[in-house]
Amino acid sequence: MSKKPLSEKVDELIRSGMTGKVIAGTAGCDASTISRIRSGFISNPAYSVGTAIDRLYDELFRSGKSAA
Repeated sequence: MSKKPLSEKVDELIRSGMTGKVIAGTAGCDASTISRIRSGFISNPAYSVGTAIDRLYDELFRSGKSAA
């Protein structure tokens, strides 16, 4: 698991081609929550949301693939 803040992980996931809606669906939250995490408004989301973002980030960037 990377030590990067969740806001940076979400930003990189979106820049790779994944949508906030897809991230939210995987994380079990609203797209607005993902937007707030990305902007830094929410720095400490629910544990389940944070671990889902970590898992998505690790899966995408460990494999070297793009979400697009």
